[in-house]
Amino acid sequence: MTVRKIEQSIMVPLPNGQQLHLRRLTDNPDAPPVLLLHGLLEDGTIFYTASGRGLAHYLAENGYDVFIPDLRGKGRSWPPVSGWASYRVGDAVTQDLPALLQAIFNIKGTMPKYWFAHAWGGVLTSCFLARYQGYRGNVNGLVYFGSHRVATHRNLSQLIWLDGLWNWLGKIFSRFKGYIPGKPLKLGAQNEFLGMQQDSANWLQGNPWVDSQDQFNYGEALSQGLDYPPALYFAAASDLAYCNAEDVKGFIRELGAHNGRLVVLGNKEGNQHNYSHISMLTHPDAVHDHFPFMLNWMAEMDRLRLEANLGDDYTSHSKTIRNDGK
Repeated sequence: MTVRKIEQSIMVPLPNGQQLHLRRLTDNPDAPPVLLLHGLLEDGTIFYTASGRGLAHYLAENGYDVFIPDLRGKGRSWPPVSGWASYRVGDAVTQDLPALLQAIFNIKGTMPKYWFAHAWGGVLTSCFLARYQGYRGNVNGLVYFGSHRVATHRNLSQLIWLDGLWNWLGKIFSRFKGYIPGKPLKLGAQNEFLGMQQDSANWLQGNPWVDSQDQFNYGEALSQGLDYPPALYFAAASDLAYCNAEDVKGFIRELGAHNGRLVVLGNKEGNQHNYSHISMLTHPDAVHDHFPFMLNWMAEMDRLRLEANLGDDYTSHSKTIRNDGK
């Protein structure tokens, strides 16, 4: 079992006594911070295991200070998902994420340089950056795994999942429990708030990217394409139900003009496996297959940020680094 030099569980307070669990994994407390955000019906363990596997441990091994929250009601956050609690996209964007970022800043003295997100976590990330555009300058890059807002490329598998299980069946069970029982229904590793299910179902069907609570227009704010961070998008070629490559392409277009790069994973694309929506994060071969490509992309984004910050001094800076390395 891999043990990091620092493994912490931090409880981040919210109003009304609620708490968010924030996991920290790193071998170097002075390493640059990164944030990993899970999606619907999940918690932060989509990114790490007790045995030391997963994206979070891979990033820690490669020189990052990794922070992985459990969003409200999920994992070790308290209280758990229930029928009496209201929780929607606006709550996650205006309450949870600012609280988590403040907690990271209090520890590190700086904001996360990279954000990683799985599925719906990518939508929440984009919503946050739409509302709080001042944070964009702190981010060197975004890495999305299977993230999209609208189900643009309909097929039988997607109809069964979206219209059948997630929409119709979810509504039936929510009438009795007031939330989506993801674990008993085997829809996911965690239960889900009814409000979050309603927001996601509404957007997946192609309705305007507008907040259901205060009517903030995320789509309009993002379509301007002003200083949106560079983004790397992974899509699994075999993922026909949850998020296929065409859905991801539609998401990229929605975010406006930015430095976006799509990587489709599959045997025909030269990868070791036909990864699924989940296994592109959790498969043990990911650390040898597409995770190294991700690290190289991050190094490229760091270089571009340094070049932009130094301007005309970048050439002399590069020569100094090369000379020091001789």
